[in-house]
Amino acid sequence: MTTFRLAVDKALAGVKAFPRPITEAILEIAYLTMAVDEELRDEEIDAFSVIAANMLGKASGANATATKGGLDDASLREWLDRFNGDHDRDSIVTRLEAAVTSLGAGKDARLVAYRIACLMAMSDMDAADQEFEFDLDLIATLGLSQEEAEGVLEEVNAAVAPPTN
Repeated sequence: MTTFRLAVDKALAGVKAFPRPITEAILEIAYLTMAVDEELRDEEIDAFSVIAANMLGKASGANATATKGGLDDASLREWLDRFNGDHDRDSIVTRLEAAVTSLGAGKDARLVAYRIACLMAMSDMDAADQEFEFDLDLIATLGLSQEEAEGVLEEVNAAVAPPTN
């Protein structure tokens, strides 16, 4: 099992299953997080695969499309094709707003969406200006307080930090 897979499992351990439409909205937000810098890196695609397999497995109660901790190649390609589109800032913000609306008014899905966006942002170990701006847009669009966002980020950082001996 990869280190990132273990981090995802740890970061998402307490996350409940959501209905399929909410899970799909969370995955679109994950996709937008990796697409915001207009470049899809291999590390980000691998991370999306692992996160999607985890979330879809929770939603269905099984993990039928997963292999080696991520989605199988055909399923991964379907999801990437589904979410592919314009990656300019205006298009991403419009899509983000639509995805957040699909999450509903409850905080649970919004906090999970932010948790997964944080995991996605950490997957390539690169911090672009667009990612910082997107993070601010994401927090505001999700309706999270700065304290809530910082709490989620601390938990994700703890999950991805290598274990100390």
